[in-house]
Amino acid sequence: MQYIVMDLEWNTAYAKRYNSFFNEVIEIGAAKLDGSFRLVDTISILVKPQISKKLRGRTKDLTHITNEDVSGGKVFEQAISEFSDWVGDGDNIFLTWGDGDIRVLSKNNEYFTGSSQLVFMKNYADAQKYIQSFIESKDRQQVGLAAACEQLGINPEDFSHHRALDDSLMTVECIKKVFDENKLKKYVHHCDADFNKRLAFKPFYIRDINNPAVKLRGTKCYCDVCGSQAVQNKKWRLVNQSFRSEFFCPKCKRNFRFSVRYKQYFDYVDIKKTYTEIKPKENKPVKKENIKDKKTAVSD
Repeated sequence: MQYIVMDLEWNTAYAKRYNSFFNEVIEIGAAKLDGSFRLVDTISILVKPQISKKLRGRTKDLTHITNEDVSGGKVFEQAISEFSDWVGDGDNIFLTWGDGDIRVLSKNNEYFTGSSQLVFMKNYADAQKYIQSFIESKDRQQVGLAAACEQLGINPEDFSHHRALDDSLMTVECIKKVFDENKLKKYVHHCDADFNKRLAFKPFYIRDINNPAVKLRGTKCYCDVCGSQAVQNKKWRLVNQSFRSEFFCPKCKRNFRFSVRYKQYFDYVDIKKTYTEIKPKENKPVKKENIKDKKTAVSD
């Protein structure tokens, strides 16, 4: 068994084939570790863009990768073949910081080779979820890689941020701090047909109030301050990605907006609720009209 800790950098480009924007891989970086999580080898591959010939300004600012750098890179088909050879045929566990990179790599593989399946990846674990089980975070928010380093006593400034290999090595250092083979196994998923279906599924926000997952009609809302049942003043309406309504708490004598966002994942719906107090409008000062003195002309 070996571990492959991987990271990607990508450029957002408009893909005519999909009639939408697409995250095109421009760099693959990874570290290979043995069963005891000791570093064995590393790889770094620059990938030449084919969908968009030029990198977006934000991509260049974030990664410090230039158009000249990627122009000398390998096209995706060559890059993924080299990466697959480097990974080898043995049993492995892939780890990435969040599952975004795996989804992007799968989508690029589908676009350029016709298959979304990453045959070289035998098992997968989300390093972010594993690390987060050891560190504290406010409101269960996902912890960024640099923030995790700081909490685990690792100096993130020792690495080049937003470069694939360096981010992989940062992830390696985080895992080393809390490496527990038995606990890690709980986060590992075998890359079978079901896993690939999950990988191909694109999460989306539910915007239809009649969707069975949306249960707002008749739902009781309780004040986030005192816990008393609030009175609904307005009908539910869709604002951006959330359903929103206004409520009044008789006990607190306060008005607030209650928003509910539904996000559909492969096998569950994530529900996020937020409260926003509606502050009474301040009385604006009355604008005084500028009345000029009028002179009356008196004729002799």
